Amino acid sequence: MESLDLFPTTIWATKVELDNNKLEEDIRRFSSVTESVQVSNVGGYQGHQYENKELIDILEKNVPTMEGKTFPDGLVTHTWANINPKGCYNTRHSHVDTQILLSGTYYVKTPENSGRIRFYDPRGHLIPYMRDFEYYYHGHSVNYIQPEEGMILYFPPWLDHDVENNESEEDRISVSFNILW
Repeated sequence: MESLDLFPTTIWATKVELDNNKLEEDIRRFSSVTESVQVSNVGGYQGHQYENKELIDILEKNVPTMEGKTFPDGLVTHTWANINPKGCYNTRHSHVDTQILLSGTYYVKTPENSGRIRFYDPRGHLIPYMRDFEYYYHGHSVNYIQPEEGMILYFPPWLDHDVENNESEEDRISVSFNILW
């Protein structure tokens, strides 16, 4: 019997080589002169307009494409820096804007127990109550990804996500982004 996956939700992950120590220094320097804003972060630092050309070039170079297709010139990447010490986390949110092609995060520093990113089933709040949910889909209404230093995650901007509490004694540091086309 043929199986048709009509509405899959894809998250892309890749690892890249960057000098994360140098990037961490740059982010800490940026955070010392740029005010933190509160969007989804509870505690911690979130600094908008963070720009690091080397990182942005890598983010744009690795944007997932469909086989045989390329993007025309004109990708614009907006980035912001995140520093989350012990006890800090990000609440459930999405990056909904019709101009955004993909959202994502690059992980600079991810100590053990510093929190996973959690993605929520986008099919709606009634899905977990349906009979097929457990039988065919294993009853998962959320999925977790354990971040690693050097990992880039790309995901649809409408996909709800949050980040667990940092239970490490060290900061979790990342750069989140939206890629506009």
